[in-house]
Parts: sequence; structure tokens; C-alpha cells
Amino acid sequence: MRVPITEHKLTMDYQLVNKYLSNETSEAEVAEIFAWIEAAPENRKAFIDYKKIVALTAQGDENEDHTWKMFFEPRFRKQELFNSYRQVAKYAAMFLIVFGTGVGLQYIGWGFDKSQMVYQKETSVVSPLGQMTNIELPDGTKVMLNSGTSITYSENFSHGERQVNLSGEAYFDVAKDKKHPFVVQTSSLNFVVHGTSFNIEAYPEEKVINTTLVEGSLGVTDKSDKELMRLVPGENAHYELNTSGITRSKVDTELYTSWKEGLITFKNEKLKDIARKIERWYNVEVIIKNPKLGEEAYLGTIMKNKPVDQILEVLQLTSSLKYKIIPRPDKPTLIYWE
Repeated sequence: MRVPITEHKLTMDYQLVNKYLSNETSEAEVAEIFAWIEAAPENRKAFIDYKKIVALTAQGDENEDHTWKMFFEPRFRKQELFNSYRQVAKYAAMFLIVFGTGVGLQYIGWGFDKSQMVYQKETSVVSPLGQMTNIELPDGTKVMLNSGTSITYSENFSHGERQVNLSGEAYFDVAKDKKHPFVVQTSSLNFVVHGTSFNIEAYPEEKVINTTLVEGSLGVTDKSDKELMRLVPGENAHYELNTSGITRSKVDTELYTSWKEGLITFKNEKLKDIARKIERWYNVEVIIKNPKLGEEAYLGTIMKNKPVDQILEVLQLTSSLKYKIIPRPDKPTLIYWE
């Protein structure tokens, strides 16, 4: 039988906290946790910190045990808690918004209705211009973000609602879970996944969304969840935002995914479009002085991990491009194309 929180109990049982994060606690246990959270600002902050670390690193009970003992248990060895569990339990029942942007609770009378929990907190990961970022989501899904890309998911993700919002380009290797489909939302399309590997390019300024399936099955839906097509491995879906037109084609998937290895192949792509990509990859500003130059098509392969001046030299060899680099101390480097 669990010992009630009293003024003599200086720590919270991390196993009880883990049960709560897994949505396995009883109403009495939930009340106990919130009473502990409300007892002291340090408790509330520790709970938020622990949730963040578990969301990013937890792979099982061993890691959660280690996380708690290393980071949080020492904080409470000398902490004095509240005088009476009964008094604080009343506050817990009335507590509507816990730990700032964390879990919002609705209540009926003095009781706590666990089914009314509403998760509001969101986690965002941003890959800055000039960088690529690898992340692992709480379900084990691995994602590589290209430069200038952001991905956002809510607290509900840890409770089976595997949904992320993407702006930019990312490669997904989705963990299999037949009970909980994985959904990627972009500005105009959604993608429904059941354990698969695929690439999505959805930069807002590009006005197109390119999706390439490497492995598995991928449903392409509109914002009303109507399925537009179902991709098989080796297929690409190209969506035009201006016309809402979508086309399917068989492609060499490496053309769309080799950026992960730092190798970029352009197939008759306009220089003005390549310029926008270079701006993202290197955090520079490109100004094309001759509009006709921007319309020239380029066919070739470049190494993304090379310095920008080497990339420009390669482009210059096979096009009419001339360039000038102007470093700026307080702004991105300026590059003129003429």
C-alpha cells in the first residue's frame, strides 16, 4: 500500500511519476502527484524537467531510473513539503493549468476526472540554416532535418497520437506501430504512415511539396483527410500549392534522399531554385543580378558539405554564372550572381 505524502516524505517515487507519464495511474495516484507538484515550486520545475528528458531520451525503465536518480532525486533530500496532504489535495483538485504550458486539467466539482485531461504542451525542434539535425521521437522514429527545417509534436505523442507538423525538408524512418498510425502534417497535405521510410520536402517559400517513398506504404491526403493517392516504394508525389495539382511518378529515390549524405544531384533545375537551397544550406544571401541567369537549367552533382565558394566554382564550370562573395560581420554573407 502506498504511503500518503506527508511532511516527512521528502521525495516523490519516480515509479509513480513514470506511471503517470504512461497514463497508467489511478485517480488517487494522480491526486497524489499533483499534491506533490503544488507543494513547492522546486517540485513543479523538477517535474517539467523530468518530463522533457524522458520525452527525449527514455527507451525503457532503466533509463527513466537513471534519469531520476542522476538529475532529480538529490534535489529533494533536504526539501520540506507541505503540512497536510488533505489540504494540498484540495488545491490539486482545483488546479486547472499545471506547470505553465504543461497539462491542462478540467474538473467536475471537487473530483478529478482523468478522462478530461487535455495535453497542451508542444515540443519543437529547429534545424538552423547551414546545419542538419538528427532527432529521435519518443516512439523511436528517427528523423533527419535538413537546413531551415522545423518539426513540432504535442504532448499527446507520448500517449499514442503519433502526429508531427513539418515545415521544410526531413527524412523519416518511422517506428512500426500497427495500432497508432504516424501522421506528418504540412501546410497543404498530410501523410499517413504505417512503418516506413520516406522524404518530404515542404518549404513554404517553394510553393511545392515533394514526397518520395523509399520503403513501406504512404498515404497522401488533403487537409480534410481525403486520400489522394497511396505511394509504393520508388514513387514520388509532386504537389503544386498554386494549382492544388498532384502528380505521381517513378523516380530514383537517391535523387531526393542523397542530401542526407551530403550529396546533391540536380536534374535540369533552375539556378534561381538552386540559389534558394544554397541560402538555406550555408546561411547566406544570394542576389541574382541577371534575371535570365536564374532561368538557366543546371544538371550536375555537388557535395553539400564543401565550402560555399567550392560549390560556386562547380556551378560556374557548367553554366554562365559569375559570382562575387561579400562577407558581412552582422549579417549572412552576401553573394552576387551575374
